[in-house]
Amino acid sequence: MKRIVSALILAGLAAPLAGCGFRPIYAPVDGKLADGGLVEVATIRGRAGHMLRQALLQELALGVPGLTEPVLVSVNLDDQLARLAFQPDGAASRSSVLATGSYSMTGETVSVTGSVNVETGFLVPDSPFGDIAAQTSASDRAMRLLAKRIADDIRLQFAAK
Repeated sequence: MKRIVSALILAGLAAPLAGCGFRPIYAPVDGKLADGGLVEVATIRGRAGHMLRQALLQELALGVPGLTEPVLVSVNLDDQLARLAFQPDGAASRSSVLATGSYSMTGETVSVTGSVNVETGFLVPDSPFGDIAAQTSASDRAMRLLAKRIADDIRLQFAAK
């Protein structure tokens, strides 16, 4: 009985919100999140691509100075693991993640392209699964850095126009 009464009270309190045009900021609207701004970032394949896309969305959330039309940013990601130093027994002791992002920003009258590179290194731990965690962490750092450099490069190209 208490559940029914509390549900009715909650419904009664929520009804005025629907009438005033209240819309939660993160609620899906037609399969998309509410107004993400003028910059849309295309899906990038793989785990590292997902991390890069999320970081780009954060970096470009404030927009690009001088941009007045909706644009689509597409990134071709090439990331690889390089073993840099080896121990006497042949096991890797230092590695790095190398990532290159070739991007294009296209709109009705906008066309910007470029390419940026990043490298993040890490020490390989002795534990068997520690290497996987270290690689994942280095890849995440590389994607955040790559997103920042892509966003900075886009802003610099717009500033030069």
